[in-house]
Amino acid sequence: MTTIGFVVQRYGKDVIGGSESLARDLAERLVKEGFRIIVFTTCARDYQTWRNEYPAGESLLHGVTIRRFPVRRERDIDEFNLISERFFAAAAADRDEQEWLEAQGPFCPALVDALAAAQETIDLFFFFTYLYYPTVIGSGVVRKPVVLFPTAHDEAPIHLEAMKRLFARPRALFFLTQAEMELTRRLFSPSASMRLVRSGVPIPDDVSEKSFRSRYLLVAPYLLYAGRIEKGKGLEAVFEYYRALKNDAYVELILIGKKLMDIPDIQGLKYLGYCQRGG
Repeated sequence: MTTIGFVVQRYGKDVIGGSESLARDLAERLVKEGFRIIVFTTCARDYQTWRNEYPAGESLLHGVTIRRFPVRRERDIDEFNLISERFFAAAAADRDEQEWLEAQGPFCPALVDALAAAQETIDLFFFFTYLYYPTVIGSGVVRKPVVLFPTAHDEAPIHLEAMKRLFARPRALFFLTQAEMELTRRLFSPSASMRLVRSGVPIPDDVSEKSFRSRYLLVAPYLLYAGRIEKGKGLEAVFEYYRALKNDAYVELILIGKKLMDIPDIQGLKYLGYCQRGG
C-alpha cells in the first residue's frame, strides 16, 4: 500500500479554508482509493492566531490518520501585519527571511522534525500552500518525492528568495487555475511536471436557487463571492470594479463567508453572513 504524507497548516472538519479544504477532500478521496494517508499538521484551528486548540497526538477522521503538533508561538495578526509592512519595505539584502517565516507561522519545529523522522514510512509527500512555515521549511527536510499544491497568488511573499528554493524542490506542481500555473511558470520556470487539476465542489441535493432568492429577497441578477471576506483576498479591487459595473448593468454583488474586514456601503452589495455546513 502506498503511503502519502500530507503536510498542511490546519486540518479538521471544522477548519474552513481553500487549501485546507482541498487537502481534506483529496485525503479522503485517496483513502477510498486504497492509499494510506497520514496528515502532518498543527494543533491550530484559527489561521490568524495559530492558537493550539486541537490536542496534540494522533487521531483518525474518515479513514485519514492525523498527526498534530503544537505551535510554539501564537500570532497577533495586527502585530504581524506591522512586521510585514516593515519587512517588505526594506531592501531584499536587509531582510531576515527566516525571521519573517517564523512570524508568519505556524511556527511548529516539532512538525518539521516529524517529517524528517518519517522518511522510512512515507512514499511521497503532498504539501499544501506555498506560503507557510510547514511547507517552506518542511519541504527542505524530506528526501522522498514532493508534490506541491502552491495555491499561489501574485503577492509580496512569493517573491522572496526562500520561494525560489521551495518551487525548485517538487517533483510535480499541481494547480487549481490556469492563471496560477502561468504565474508560477513566469516567476520560477520550474523543471517539475506542472498539471492543472480540478477538485470539484459537491452540491447537496436540497440546493434550490428559488429558495435562496426567496430567503434573501434577491430579484435581480447577481454575482456571488463565497469565501473569507478579508483584504488579503483582493476584495477592495472587487468593490471598485463593482461600482464601475453598476454604471452599465443592474446586478447585485452577494457576499457570503466569514467577515474579517469592513464592507463598503454600496447599493446592490449585500452580505448574507457566514454559515458552516457540518461534515
